[in-house]
Amino acid sequence: MSKAYTEVVDILVDKFQFTEDELSPGATLEDVDLDSLGRVEFVLTLRDRTGVPFSEDEVTLDTTLGEIATAIETSWDTGTAVASR
Repeated sequence: MSKAYTEVVDILVDKFQFTEDELSPGATLEDVDLDSLGRVEFVLTLRDRTGVPFSEDEVTLDTTLGEIATAIETSWDTGTAVASR
């Protein structure tokens, strides 16, 4: 498991009360029953904790947790994150 995927899971477990067993890289935000308001809160938390400047349009209910983790890793690798992780 990558550091970025671990961060995504940690946010969902800590902030949204999911269990790790409910989450997988192939699960979408809709699959884990994150509604549109929850998605906005999730995106804001992602920005704060990873430094990756996600817009609300980049993370949709169809986006998988693995895709989010890959985007985070790419941002970290290319130096486009705006804050230290």
